[in-house]
Amino acid sequence: MTKVEIAKTLLARQPGRRLSEVLRDLVTGEGGRVSVGDIVRALRDRSFAPLMVIFAAPNVFLFIPGSSVFTALPLMLLGMQLLLGRCEVWLPRLVAERSIEPSVFRRIVTVSLPYVERIERMAKPRWWPKSYLAAERVIGGATLILAVFLFLPIPFANGLPALSIVMLALGLSERDGYWFSAGLVLALISCGLVIGILSVGAFAFLELFR
Repeated sequence: MTKVEIAKTLLARQPGRRLSEVLRDLVTGEGGRVSVGDIVRALRDRSFAPLMVIFAAPNVFLFIPGSSVFTALPLMLLGMQLLLGRCEVWLPRLVAERSIEPSVFRRIVTVSLPYVERIERMAKPRWWPKSYLAAERVIGGATLILAVFLFLPIPFANGLPALSIVMLALGLSERDGYWFSAGLVLALISCGLVIGILSVGAFAFLELFR
């Protein structure tokens, strides 16, 4: 297959299995501990969006000091891979092999599944750019920049960048142009907010030593 044929195949990619379907299969299937790698392999090319939500959502709903530093690094990795046009997520072995007991995983899925399905119903294929690769790389670049902002120790400035990533992930997951556009707009607002905060901080720092 030539590079042109590969590109056409990638541009024609359609939404695959939903996260809720994969979680049900992993719960009902027989086996031992469930690892992060198991979920990624089950999702295949759909693993980017769910992982983006998993790492970004705590910064929106859980205000734990210092948590953004740990969640930002995986988001940087995901954004970089999208930007480079990877079809599937690559995770370091240390992360991919992290696992939990089946009974614990089953309880987590039982509690979270209604919320996952509710979020999935909010997005559907519509108004998606003709070039899948271009949209994917725009999302990757935006995610990378927003993840860098999350990594910076800026008080009360993590919510908007993280929410932007969640919205971009919803657009990527269902090829939903509405969520894609809304996520980009919020990303621009987030960038303006963070840059404004950094500028004010830098100005105050310089004034301190004058």
